[in-house]
Amino acid sequence: MNFKNTELSPLENTEKEAAVVTNLVGGDSFTNSNATKENFVRKTSNAKIIHLATHATAANNPSIQFFTNDLKLHELYTYKNNADLVVLSACETNIGELKQGEGVLNLARGFFHSGANSVISSTWKINDVSSSFIMKEFYSNLKNKESKTEALNNAKRAYLKNHSLSEQSPYYWASFVLIGDTSPVFTTNYFYYVGIVLIIGLLVFFYFKRK
Repeated sequence: MNFKNTELSPLENTEKEAAVVTNLVGGDSFTNSNATKENFVRKTSNAKIIHLATHATAANNPSIQFFTNDLKLHELYTYKNNADLVVLSACETNIGELKQGEGVLNLARGFFHSGANSVISSTWKINDVSSSFIMKEFYSNLKNKESKTEALNNAKRAYLKNHSLSEQSPYYWASFVLIGDTSPVFTTNYFYYVGIVLIIGLLVFFYFKRK
């Protein structure tokens, strides 16, 4: 992922991360010059999952970066979505300024206000490589119908199992936290299958009754 603002460092693993997530759960993927704030606002209002892998800042007015500009916290209060899950794969998305009587003003809170049922966000600056690994495992676990909590915890365990020495430091794997609804994103519709079985059973019953 590259940015028009050359002061922002490229994120070498985010395109791979976006491709993996899209392959696992489907949907649209926007990278580089297509990753604009306008596309985000226009395309995500009815998305079940919103995944953002980019730069973010918690200082002053928290914001999350797109190709040409950023989306600030106060803009999330007029943006609306119906997402079951928002994943903020970016730095410091769960920290912000503590306001007396209001709580912590951070990006995670902004996405809750805009309509999300649950948000995964980070509590410090994250590593691009390790975050991409965890996200791949997380979405694989979600597809296996694990709850959001199980999926995230098992993704962290998989990271620890596949890394050693200094790479096992909590800095690399412990930053992401889940807030909100913990239920699975993908569930088996048992009532659908039970309904089919009942219909088949009734058809067989009437067939032999008429015989």
